[in-house]
Amino acid sequence: MKIFKYLSIPIFALMLSSCESKDDAVYEGDNFVSFAAKSSEATVVKGTTSKEVTLSYTTLSEAKANTEVKISVDTNNSTAVEGTDFKIINATDNLAAGQKVGSFRIQLLESGAKETPKVITFKLSSPTVPGAIFNQTHVLKYSLECPFNMSIFTGTYKVVTDTWEDYSPGALITVQPGPAANQFKILSTNNIYISNPSTSYMLVTVQNNGNVTVASNQPFLYDAPTGSMTLTGTGTVNFCTGGINISALTFAGAAGTSSGNKFVLQKN
Repeated sequence: MKIFKYLSIPIFALMLSSCESKDDAVYEGDNFVSFAAKSSEATVVKGTTSKEVTLSYTTLSEAKANTEVKISVDTNNSTAVEGTDFKIINATDNLAAGQKVGSFRIQLLESGAKETPKVITFKLSSPTVPGAIFNQTHVLKYSLECPFNMSIFTGTYKVVTDTWEDYSPGALITVQPGPAANQFKILSTNNIYISNPSTSYMLVTVQNNGNVTVASNQPFLYDAPTGSMTLTGTGTVNFCTGGINISALTFAGAAGTSSGNKFVLQKN
């Protein structure tokens, strides 16, 4: 037992020394620069004009002297256009001696943002530090974000689709604010097939995520044999364009039920 006890001390000391040496190891080879991440996503909120984002880069070891790092756009792999859709605020960054991380500021313009994401592919370069074999490009996807906004759902709309066929494509319909803050009315004023166009309408209730429910305020009164019909339905609205898509509209009455009708409107 004594022999084991005495031998265990130097062995343990050797193990400890080995661990400490590994933890304290410092990279002293060539330095390389790369983006901190391969890709990112951002949104520009409608009504805010622009949004600024930061793209970080890093070097493998601390800069030994002040280092110039540049960012540029790979236009062949980008759908967004510099100067029109976005601006690079600082195309050149000076990494101070002793630092490993720097960044570039990009201004995304609302005027160029769309609901369908646009792509910007950025490239790195430095006159003194070569690029690493990884993360030499950064792909930024950005789009337009439209928050909940009921004020857009008012005015004259154009019929795109009406499978119930009360309206022809291109017919005009008036949309007005509803009784509640999250509701609007699709008036029946121009519906020539019902006898109560001046008093009936579809009441649309909007959820924060853009989903809607639809109900008629009173039965729509058609000529025989269709007769009185109550309307209910579901669909979506677009807070960016004001588009209305009632994808499942049901007409129910004594004459029967017709479900799955589509009623699609766009702002005129």
